[in-house]
Amino acid sequence: MKGEWVAAERIEEVRAAARGWKRAGTIGEGAFEEILRRYPEVRTLPAPLWRVLTFVLGSFVLLAVFGAFVLSARPNVSGAWVLCAVFGTAFLAVAEVQARTPPLALRGGVEAAGFWGIAILIGGLFLLLEESLHVGEPAGPNLVLLGAAALFALGAWRWGNAAFAGFAAGALFVLLARAPHGRLLWVVAGVALSAFAERFADRPSWAPSHRVCARGLVVCGIAAVYAAVNCWSLDHRVIEELGGRSRALPESGPGEGAWVVAILATALVPVAVFLRGVVRRRTLLVDTGLVLAALSLVTLREYVHVASLGVVLAAAGALLVGGALAVNRWLRRGAGGERGGFTADALFTDETAFRAVELVPVLAAHAPAAKAPEEPGFSGGGGGFGGGGAGSSY
Repeated sequence: MKGEWVAAERIEEVRAAARGWKRAGTIGEGAFEEILRRYPEVRTLPAPLWRVLTFVLGSFVLLAVFGAFVLSARPNVSGAWVLCAVFGTAFLAVAEVQARTPPLALRGGVEAAGFWGIAILIGGLFLLLEESLHVGEPAGPNLVLLGAAALFALGAWRWGNAAFAGFAAGALFVLLARAPHGRLLWVVAGVALSAFAERFADRPSWAPSHRVCARGLVVCGIAAVYAAVNCWSLDHRVIEELGGRSRALPESGPGEGAWVVAILATALVPVAVFLRGVVRRRTLLVDTGLVLAALSLVTLREYVHVASLGVVLAAAGALLVGGALAVNRWLRRGAGGERGGFTADALFTDETAFRAVELVPVLAAHAPAAKAPEEPGFSGGGGGFGGGGAGSSY
């Protein structure tokens, strides 16, 4: 990622944090306006809905152009990978040009051109291996998945796109599912990915968008572990089906020991993720733990018919709301409205703004220097005299 992009992201993070501080009442209107004055916007930041619309429209235009050339050229299947390589590279160049242009960098066009450029390159790699080089199973699909993981990872690193980082992780886990003992590899790789990415989730030297990518990889690793140990996934051989290895497994299904481990893990993994989020003060992990807990309840409903699925989900929601109210009441009754460093007061609206408090010195050091205010000077414009409809100036 280019240095000027990182500097622009740090300015945007400071401005976003200032808005959170203002909403929380930490700073007043004067301090807020002073922060905005010292850190003026470098790039145009449109509304999220506008970015989605631009992504959709940009995707339509890019695919229409690519489809028109394919229909006009009508390449044979063995040589179609050349056309994919040309257009994929061209789309990536379009994404790079937009990223280098501040008014266009955040409007959604970079994501559209980057995504379809990578997707077309992956398609070209598949055609090259399948039709031209005749590389069959299992090497061909494995190389395609490896190439997809590498391309999306490079795209995430270049443009700071968290979705690209998620696609790279997804391709990697599909590749691992094709290996022997793929379920065990998902657990090992998921734990390793989460632990590794969490080290960089708040590293000040990283660009803000790269830190977001790291947080996304933490969630991807946790999701992979949960998918591997979930008893419904084990029963239906989801990972083995994904990797095309379900036929190699015995028809009798998993053994009794594996079932016991899966049942315990399905219940305990959400609790462990939730508690880690509480201890580390990370709302992202807390939210992930709650989502996994809901999935565990749905899994329980699949094997123990207590009530209909709607009733189970409604009861779980009511339980969470009641628990939140009880915790809020317990915290507010503590000395100073807090217990053990936890408070019921929402200081910031999101974790990004909260983490930005710790990064203020680094952000101030890396962001461009504030613009010096212009000193008002004297500008003579002459005077006037006269009356009764007559006048002149000097």
